[in-house]
Amino acid sequence: MRYIGFDMGDGESAVAAFEPGSVIEPQIIPLCGVKSLLSAVGTLMGEIVIGERAYTDALADNLSVRFKSRFTTDPASYEDIVRFVRGILRELTESGKLSPDDRFVVGCPAGWNAACRARYRDLLIRAGMHLPQVISESRAAFLYAKYARTVAMDVDIMGESALVADIGSSTLDFAYIVDGRETGIGTFGETALGGGILDAALLRRAVERSRDRKAIEAVFNESRSWYSYCEIEARRLKEEYFTRLSSEDAPVVKKQIRLCYDGVQKLTLELNNEEVAALIDSPLPELDGRSFAHAIEESLKNAARITADRSPCLLLLTGGASRMPFFRELCSEVFESAVVISCPEPEFSIAKGLSYAGWIDENLRAFRQALHDELTDTRISAIAYEAIPALLPPVVNTLTDLVISDAALPVCAQWKRGEIRSLKEMNEQISKRVSYLFQSPAAQDALAPAVKNWLLTLEQKLQRIIDPICDQYEVPRKEMQLHLTTGHAGNVSFKTGEWLGLPVAGTLITAVVSLTAAALCGGGGVALISAGPLGLLTGLIIGVVTSILGWNVASDLLMKADIPQFLRLIPLEKTLASEKTRRDLKKQLLQNLSQDNSDFQRQLVEDFSKALRGHIYAIAQAAEIPIE
Repeated sequence: MRYIGFDMGDGESAVAAFEPGSVIEPQIIPLCGVKSLLSAVGTLMGEIVIGERAYTDALADNLSVRFKSRFTTDPASYEDIVRFVRGILRELTESGKLSPDDRFVVGCPAGWNAACRARYRDLLIRAGMHLPQVISESRAAFLYAKYARTVAMDVDIMGESALVADIGSSTLDFAYIVDGRETGIGTFGETALGGGILDAALLRRAVERSRDRKAIEAVFNESRSWYSYCEIEARRLKEEYFTRLSSEDAPVVKKQIRLCYDGVQKLTLELNNEEVAALIDSPLPELDGRSFAHAIEESLKNAARITADRSPCLLLLTGGASRMPFFRELCSEVFESAVVISCPEPEFSIAKGLSYAGWIDENLRAFRQALHDELTDTRISAIAYEAIPALLPPVVNTLTDLVISDAALPVCAQWKRGEIRSLKEMNEQISKRVSYLFQSPAAQDALAPAVKNWLLTLEQKLQRIIDPICDQYEVPRKEMQLHLTTGHAGNVSFKTGEWLGLPVAGTLITAVVSLTAAALCGGGGVALISAGPLGLLTGLIIGVVTSILGWNVASDLLMKADIPQFLRLIPLEKTLASEKTRRDLKKQLLQNLSQDNSDFQRQLVEDFSKALRGHIYAIAQAAEIPIE
């Protein structure tokens, strides 16, 4: 199986193929004997013809060009697109260059919304393309820059902020990448700003200067084929001029066209430095009176504003129109701090990038499925359960100190001052205070070392499962480092106190609040106030009531009783802060939290498994470079 990247340009089209597992870059598949096919379609004797066959002296019927740029505004372009794609598929099939299991990935301008992309895909399917994938040309350009060995980078594109500028015949698209991934900005661009505007302007200016102007305008109004033919000639003349400009200071290119429609009309196309300056700097109706240079500059400056928070260190230029020197100069002026690099074959970079995209997307879908199959809830839960015994002792030690110093002792002081009237109220206040305490930043910071050590153990075990999957699917291991204890993994981050979004505090509240309150001022509370100089009297009172009503009733009455002030003078703080109280509380907490399949352990493991799976999915998505 191969991935076929199809770049249907407004001026020219190209097809590239990439075979998974190959060390060779995507290869351009010639169409009709040429690598870059003229985007032209027509019919000869009822047969669809494309490229040069549509553009002949005989002139095919219904010759159409620049149909892609009209897609969003002119439904009449739909049939041209379908005919052209059918011609491409027939050429690939008849030349033996297409296999039944090949998969097509087709580019579209970044500015096309979801509805446009869906409509475009429907046309591709109608033309006979099997389940094509449609992605933005900006994304394709970025992927080509990332994976192609022929792109010589002076800076590491994966470690810097970068902007890909893709200018073709009909659009100017941008892809903004930070640290090798798209940002929230992603892709954007101009859907009606490309080199084809200059072709139309060149042809229009030539007609205006012609002695046969009225006759030629009449021909163009009546014959779409003749207009398309002349527009193609204008584009070729423009391309010849800019090609020669790389080696000549003042090239002059000229072409005389004979229109044989209703009689013979002559049209002369000519380009030199002065004419090109006029084309670029004169107001154009297609741009609402702006000049081509002004519109390009505005678009580049808008891209600079959008990316100002982290200005691109690298500007990668691609697309056939990127060969125009004035475009490169504007790019250097607007992004003066960026390194500007042009793709060596800009007219082929999109097609190659599209074929990369098909492989990458399919590979990463399989990668995510493998992660899902290997890291099941059952497997993650088993690993988490195994690590709980190492988590509990440091957690219990921290909890005990927090509960006594920040909850029990302050509430005890209130009780002694008479601000709390009963042990029952004291119980309720400790419960509220412990609940509030466990959710505070201070408690999270205190528990963090124990939780992080636990997460580190889990991270090491889980990473040993993930790494081989990365190797199998050619995903760099560094892209899938969990980093559970550092608060950052790839493009996914979480706050220090959140511990991967794991509600440890909430789980502990449910399990510990009632336990600690009962231990300190429930049944244990009765024992506490029985200590001290008045302990004998209190003990006698309890004994009498118990003998009459029973222990449960006596304990309940005592918990609800308004204890006389003189009984509140016992040294309760000393008892609460004693080593024995701490030891007893730790023992009770550890016993309860260590019970196999306890509510605490079950909830902790369930929350961890859910949070981890979400975390792994997030960093896998980040590794995918999800530019739409």
